[in-house]
Amino acid sequence: MTLGRALVQAGHQVRLLTHAEHLRLAEGSGVEVAVARGRGVRELMESDEGRDALRRTRNPLALLRRIADLFAPELHLIYEDTLRAADGADALLAFPATFPALDVARHLGRPVVHVHHVPAVPTRSFPVPAPYISAPTLTPLGNRASYALDAGVLWWLTRGALTRVRGTVLGPRYAGAPRAREALAQRRRRAGAVVGVSPHVLPRPRDWPADVVACGYWWAGGKGWGPLPPATEAFLADGPPPVFVGLGSTPVPDARATTFELTAAARDAGVRLILQRGWAGLGEGGGDDAGVHVIGDVAYDALFPRVAAVAHHGGAGTTALGLRHGRPTLCMPAMADQFFWGHRVAALGAGPAPLAVGRLRRGRLASRLTALVETERFRARASGIADALAGEDGCAVAVAAVERFLSRPPRAE
Repeated sequence: MTLGRALVQAGHQVRLLTHAEHLRLAEGSGVEVAVARGRGVRELMESDEGRDALRRTRNPLALLRRIADLFAPELHLIYEDTLRAADGADALLAFPATFPALDVARHLGRPVVHVHHVPAVPTRSFPVPAPYISAPTLTPLGNRASYALDAGVLWWLTRGALTRVRGTVLGPRYAGAPRAREALAQRRRRAGAVVGVSPHVLPRPRDWPADVVACGYWWAGGKGWGPLPPATEAFLADGPPPVFVGLGSTPVPDARATTFELTAAARDAGVRLILQRGWAGLGEGGGDDAGVHVIGDVAYDALFPRVAAVAHHGGAGTTALGLRHGRPTLCMPAMADQFFWGHRVAALGAGPAPLAVGRLRRGRLASRLTALVETERFRARASGIADALAGEDGCAVAVAAVERFLSRPPRAE
C-alpha cells in the first residue's frame, strides 16, 4: 500500500487487489481498491483447517503442503479477481511467486515488475528465505541452488490446483498442468525488480542482475498512528522501559505454556514485558504479573520508541520497524522468512542469535533477554542502523525504478 501511495503521488493510477479486511489501509491514499473475494489470509489461518495446518510448523514441508491445500479452493476466485483487476492496466506489480498475477500478465501481454518485501532474487550470498531453510548459509553454490529448489517446491505443491483453474479462467492455451520449466521461466519474466529492504540491513549482493534495485524500506509518510491506550501509557510510566514481546501471526500449540515461558524468563532476567496477544493468543495466565502488560493491536511506531528492546517472530515488517527505531532485537522465528531475518539481525550486531519458537525455554530466553538489554554493542549498532535508515527514501527510489523499467521492453533474468 505504501508503494501504491507513492506511485499515486507521482501521478500514476494504481489499482490494488486485496481483501476487504485491508480496505482501511487504502483510505486517503488515492489508490483504487479491487476487493478480492474468498477468504483472506487471516480468515483462512483462523479456520479449523488453517489451525490444523499451522500445528505442523515443525515439519515445514508438511506445513507447505497443508497451506497449499488450504488455498486451492480459493484459486479460481483469485484468478478471476486478478484478471478483473488487471483489466485496462498497463503493467502489473507482483511478488514473483504470485503465479496468478504472472499468468494474467502473460495472458494480457502486460509487463510485470517484481516487487520484493522479502528478497527472493537468486544469489550466492544467502539462501532463499524459505520455511524449510533455517541456516544462515548453505555455501555459495547451495545458496544459489536453493532458489530453484523453492520455485520447484511451489510448482509441485500447486500444479494440481493450477491444472483445474488456469484453463477455465484464462482459456485453452493454459489448459493442463504447467511444466516445471515453464513455471520457472514464468518467474524469471520481468521488466525489472524492486526490493523494499534497506542496503544498510541487507547489502546488495554483487551477483544480482542490474535490473534489480535495492530501494530501501517503504515507509508511510507522516505520523499516521494514534495514541497508545491509557493502560499502556500507565504501564510505561510505572517503571523502567520494558521489552516488547510479540509473535505476530505466528501460531503456538499452547498459548498458556508459551506465555509462562515468556513471563518466567522476563522475571529471571529482571525485565518488564509488554506482551502482545497476536494470532498466538499470548497473555493467557500472565495477566496477573505486575511486570507484564498484555496488549492487542497497537501502532508499533508509537510503541517502539518507548521500549528498551523488542523480541518478536522476525517477520520482515516488524524487524524493519524495530531497527527503524533503533531497538536491540531478538528474533524468535517459527516459519517462512523469519529465520532469515533472525540471522540477519545477529549478523548486523543489533541483537543476539535468534531463538526458534520451537526451542523457546525459560533459561534460554532469560539469557538472551539479559543480553538484549545489557549489551551496549547491541544498542549502539541498532542506533547506528536507525540513523542510516532515517536518511533513506525507499519509496522515491522504487517509483523511479518502476518508471524506468516500464519505459523499456521486459527482459528475462
